[in-house]
Formats: sequence, C-alpha cells, structure tokens
Amino acid sequence: MKKIMFLVLGIAFLILGIIGLALPIIPQIPFLMIGICLLVVSSKKFKTFILNNRLYQQHVEPHIKGNKTFSKWWNHVVNRDGPFEL
Repeated sequence: MKKIMFLVLGIAFLILGIIGLALPIIPQIPFLMIGICLLVVSSKKFKTFILNNRLYQQHVEPHIKGNKTFSKWWNHVVNRDGPFEL
C-alpha cells in the first residue's frame, strides 16, 4: 500500500515538474526532485535506473558526495529496500 502511495505521489510530482517547465509560475526543480526521490523509494527498477544513469553519475553524484548533510539524507533514501516506515 505504501509503495503504491509513493509511486502515485512520485508520478504526480513529476507531472507537476514537467508542467512547471512550460509554465513559469510553477517551480519545476523542487517538484522534479521530490518526484524522483519518491520514485526511487517506491521502485527498485527506477532506483537502479537513476543510480546507473550517466547524467546522475557525472553531474549529481559529485555534489552529493561534497555536501555532507545532503549526502547523509540521500544515502538514507537510496539505501532503503522498500518505502519509508511511517
């Protein structure tokens, strides 16, 4: 049930982020980041897709390793096998 909730919320946030690309009123970056984080938590396939993506490895991973606070949070999100325990 939690996986489905995270999956639906992740897709909804991604859609809002994509809409935000066309409409300057809606901020796209926070919606895209939240959507990606929710999808990483909900799906193992999406998690492996993101972690093995060349763009992630070149552009995002160095910033995550450089920022200790964000690194700790991101490792907590990514290293989970299932959804957050609520």
